[in-house]
Amino acid sequence: MKKIFFSSMFALFLFTSCENYLDVNEKQSNNANFDAIAPNQMLAGALNNYTNHQLNSLSTYGNRMTYVWGLNSGFTSNDPAWTYTFDSNSYSALFETTYLFADNFQDILDKQDKFPDYQYHFGIAKIFKVMLMDYATALYGDVPYSEAFKNSIPAPKYDDDKTIIPALFKELDEARAYLSSTDAVELGSEDIIFHGDIPSWIKFLNTVELKLVLRLSKTTDATLVALRTARAAQLNALQNFVTADVACNPGYNSSDATKRSPLYRFYGLNEALSDWTSANRANAGGAFIIDILNGTLNNTDINSTGIVDPRRARMFASVPAGSPGAGTWIGNTLGLFPLDPISRMSSFFIGRVGSDENGMIRDAYIMQLAESKFLQAEAAQRGYISGDAHALFLDGINASMAFNSKLWGTNTTAQIPALNPTAYLAAIDSRNGLGWTGSTDKINAIITQKYLALAQWHGIELYIDQQRTGYPKTPLPVGVIQTNAPNRLIYPTSEYSSNSSNVPNVSGSEIFSVNAKTPYYLQ
Repeated sequence: MKKIFFSSMFALFLFTSCENYLDVNEKQSNNANFDAIAPNQMLAGALNNYTNHQLNSLSTYGNRMTYVWGLNSGFTSNDPAWTYTFDSNSYSALFETTYLFADNFQDILDKQDKFPDYQYHFGIAKIFKVMLMDYATALYGDVPYSEAFKNSIPAPKYDDDKTIIPALFKELDEARAYLSSTDAVELGSEDIIFHGDIPSWIKFLNTVELKLVLRLSKTTDATLVALRTARAAQLNALQNFVTADVACNPGYNSSDATKRSPLYRFYGLNEALSDWTSANRANAGGAFIIDILNGTLNNTDINSTGIVDPRRARMFASVPAGSPGAGTWIGNTLGLFPLDPISRMSSFFIGRVGSDENGMIRDAYIMQLAESKFLQAEAAQRGYISGDAHALFLDGINASMAFNSKLWGTNTTAQIPALNPTAYLAAIDSRNGLGWTGSTDKINAIITQKYLALAQWHGIELYIDQQRTGYPKTPLPVGVIQTNAPNRLIYPTSEYSSNSSNVPNVSGSEIFSVNAKTPYYLQ
């Protein structure tokens, strides 16, 4: 699982510049001259890898587990996200690829002795290594960390996740120190996110750290509670978080199908532009989120009755003409296989508005401003940081409306009219689970609106939030025998075969209860 096994695969993923970020490293990572490659030649590829992983594997799992995505008509599936029949073959990329891409960033960090002046690059590498290890611990609990990225150790030990978390905060401190350097090699075109803007990187780092603090909101472990208090106080003193949507674009274009923007590549048209991708045709909106958007959900936690969400058409398409329910929005009840067409991904989400070229070149987003605002709102509501939780909550909704109004390529406001949140904000204010005044539990309102803002775009955060807070409370798929969603995944078969002396044995029943193998943030 560790670096010695990654080396042959890494050749496929390391890129040296934004101009040729997909085709350079067959001749570098596995040859004798690899040690001469500088951090600036590695960063764009590592960032691009991470972006693809977040938008594809991580987000897919989260969207399915939280009732954002269901099955389209004509498809059947035994996907464990809908059947809860998890085993060591379930979603193995969430372990294997997470470590592969974390190792991309560790390879950059391993250049510190040879290239000591690339502090900005090391700071960025630290941030993304932490983000990936955060997902590994949140999804699996105990994982390799202290020995995970050492060439000399082919079978790394598994560390207690409660010891990994303090180490991740320490790595963020190291990242902050690197980014505060006054004598470092400047970032160039390899910075495909902030284009050399160090203050923006520091805001991003702080926001990632705030997310890790909130991961600890449920823990009762005394050491982790003390850590949460200390780190929250530090962030409260800084009050310097992401203030704009965070986009990645290494030069997406239509010249090569592999260089198209990720969402278009995953969910748009195939390479020949002759048909939809299979992922597009199979995925459709889940009934739970569609009911919220339609204004037809009313239970003890959310009342959206009569309030049509203006973001609905930007998230999902209406049922096509000629089908039952044409022109309306219909979602899939998880566990059932629909016979008639239902609502698929919208053109806005895929990026295919105006032209296919627009979809191919569109930015990929790794964090929305809305996410930053909702993180701050929750932290303020819990008393972790100072601030007006209500105002930050409203800022999050406004930021989501603005995000769903973004133009790109040749699109105009005639094609993508700006959403006006005024009427929506007024209508939801008195509603439990959606608005501030009407919600008996403000955390419910914050997390539910965050769910609506990040749905499809950052699905893994929806899953972790739901596990951590209990919101939004989604129904179980039809036919499952368990009484709750799983708290973790089972380690992949590759670990049981290659690292059998270290990998813990996790049974199918253990993932549904809280026990010593449950990830730290739920204990």
